[in-house]
Amino acid sequence: MTYQYRPLERDQDEIRLVSLLPGDLDDPVRISIHHALLTPSAGAQGKKGNRDGRGNIVPYPWSAEETSDGATLYLNKTTNETSWTHPSRDPPLPAIEEPDFQPHYEALSYTWGTTDDPEIAYVTDFRPGGNEECATLAIYQNLASAFRHLRYVDQVRNFWVDAICINQGDIPERNKQVKRMANIYKLAYRVVAWLGREEYNSMQALAILQHVGDQLELTKTGRLVRAPGAEEPDLWMNACCVSFDDRTWQALLSILERSWFYRLWCWQEINLSSRHTVLQCGHNRIRWTVFRRAVLCLHNKERLPSVNFRERCRHIAYLAADATQQPMSVMLDLSRSKGCADPRDKVYGLLGLTAPLFNTSVKPDYSLPVEQVYKDAFIVHTGVTQRLELLKHCVLAKRSTGGPSWVPDWSKADFAAPILSEQFSTGLSCVHIKYVAPNVLEVVGVRCTTVQTVSAAAPTEIDKALLIVPKWLEDLPKTDVYVNGETMIEAFALTLCMNRTRERHPTNHFLSVSEFVYLLREIVSLDVDSDKDPIYSDREIANMIQKIRGRAFFTTADGHIGTAPRGIQSGDQVCIFLGCYSPMILRLVDFEKYQVVGEAYIHGLEDAVGVLGPLPAHWKAIIRGDTLGRPLHRYLNLTTREQTAEDPRLDVLPPEWERMAYERSPDDPALFEVFKNSVTGETINSDPRLSPEALRLELKDYIRIRDRGLVLTFPTFDASRLKLCLGNPLDLPVQEEQGKKTDKE
Repeated sequence: MTYQYRPLERDQDEIRLVSLLPGDLDDPVRISIHHALLTPSAGAQGKKGNRDGRGNIVPYPWSAEETSDGATLYLNKTTNETSWTHPSRDPPLPAIEEPDFQPHYEALSYTWGTTDDPEIAYVTDFRPGGNEECATLAIYQNLASAFRHLRYVDQVRNFWVDAICINQGDIPERNKQVKRMANIYKLAYRVVAWLGREEYNSMQALAILQHVGDQLELTKTGRLVRAPGAEEPDLWMNACCVSFDDRTWQALLSILERSWFYRLWCWQEINLSSRHTVLQCGHNRIRWTVFRRAVLCLHNKERLPSVNFRERCRHIAYLAADATQQPMSVMLDLSRSKGCADPRDKVYGLLGLTAPLFNTSVKPDYSLPVEQVYKDAFIVHTGVTQRLELLKHCVLAKRSTGGPSWVPDWSKADFAAPILSEQFSTGLSCVHIKYVAPNVLEVVGVRCTTVQTVSAAAPTEIDKALLIVPKWLEDLPKTDVYVNGETMIEAFALTLCMNRTRERHPTNHFLSVSEFVYLLREIVSLDVDSDKDPIYSDREIANMIQKIRGRAFFTTADGHIGTAPRGIQSGDQVCIFLGCYSPMILRLVDFEKYQVVGEAYIHGLEDAVGVLGPLPAHWKAIIRGDTLGRPLHRYLNLTTREQTAEDPRLDVLPPEWERMAYERSPDDPALFEVFKNSVTGETINSDPRLSPEALRLELKDYIRIRDRGLVLTFPTFDASRLKLCLGNPLDLPVQEEQGKKTDKE
């Protein structure tokens, strides 16, 4: 008899739990399924205990740092010594006990794997009076393997497992349960992440990662420091080399390539888990907090055995980021490399991590077409943040869903690194748009220039991407001086790294401009047989590869150079929009109709140059990090060396406006500051001097570009009139897709 689901009492916050019945490894899988109320009591949400409450004031040169586990670590800033004990007081207070939430259960995080040849689980229904009824339930092979390795031989173990605890055939139930998954994982005693069977020396790899992770602690701000009593006290340092043999490196790579790390739902599940969470491979386990410290340490090393190994570390480093404190645009950047079976889950699978305003505005509905889900998310996010942050995910050449080209297509996993938002193309401006259903978006922006020449795109393979650089070098404009006064070679080197330099980021350990120029000389000497060249072990080379792979090099009519997604063409328009951090490439496809081609990096067009003109000669724009490492845009006076948040090209703030101190929240955009109007009490997250009304004083003529797809209002000195269409580039039919299973494949 096939198991029949009993409906959940939806008005009572019921969930299902799986009781994994005892058995040996080779025994059939036996479970029981029961209902339980998921109602958190006061204080049950907080699972971060372990603060002593007495370490805020410490003698110089010590500081108190909160670790990612919630403990207080004391750091000597001079010697890098660390201690769990306050340097001048009694030992810390005992850890705060976590509330024992009922029902007591663990949540399983795993991938569904192949759907072929499912196994049979035997579901026992325990009836009053000791009677039992048994039914069967088909489960996929990876889940069956997990159950066999996770079950105890002599006692029951309770799990929440999505494939079983949600009736996948009941779309209304799925819609509601997906919205509740954040609480389900938060309230679990722990999450068990199942990586798969023991193979490819996985036991050795976990042992190595355990050792590395034990040498370090990770602070709340993302900084790795030496662990108290570390056996290898220098291992936390980026310059400290790790020496493993080839067999060990391959074992580590095999672990990092496990499919669990590249599934979208797993990212949410691990970020919402408690400090008890473990990863399990076969019968071997490692705490998630130890594992993430080890991978972050390896990722930060100046040299690693291959670009591929660093690439895998990079994706897991993103996975380990505290996503609950990240802006939605950053989460979507990080999640692009994560896959899911249902493309709607590229939005729904993040709801447990997203900011409150976005979360409450997006309702899971698996009956909607994919493009409608993406459009709704774009419109909600733009309204919440007042930024066009998600426009950078629009890539014309990669679209596979319907809908207008100004709506991102997240349906396919994309391993390319996001373009740096620090281009700051229109400064601290906010978006000025009007959405007119179904496909009209009115946007304010500036048309800057036209694409003139386009070179071949870089290969997407990480060991071949750099081979395109000599060809790009040949296609540079034939002049020694770039439009911003730099040498052309400097401008080209900075285009390849997207100006991720020590000069622009003075508080980071990036290479200098001259070092990147020197690195360029080494790059142009590579050939197809150079894949083993030591240059590929360098951290900055790995970063550069991520910034050019799959992108084309181009020049503009006014002498700028840049990179853009594959598919850019001569004649495409370069535009910047208020509330958008980077230039966008648009294409005229018919009389007065345009499409979004994609986001560009254009060297020399950063820092609102396209809106306000270049900075005065003795000023320079720099990027600093706030206390959590997020970018802050500042201006450096090269004469006095003073730094200020005030743009020297702007007049002083109007008397009714003042810049306010603020605390960042997940609802905020990636780049913003707060201004308050003392007369009206209005608070905004953009500079009032960069509104269309204020800019109208300098940009005399506005033209309105309208059509059925998008309306752009360009402040410009050109009185010509155009129409812009950002409609469906492929003329794909809208598909009314039915709901699918939650995600895991």
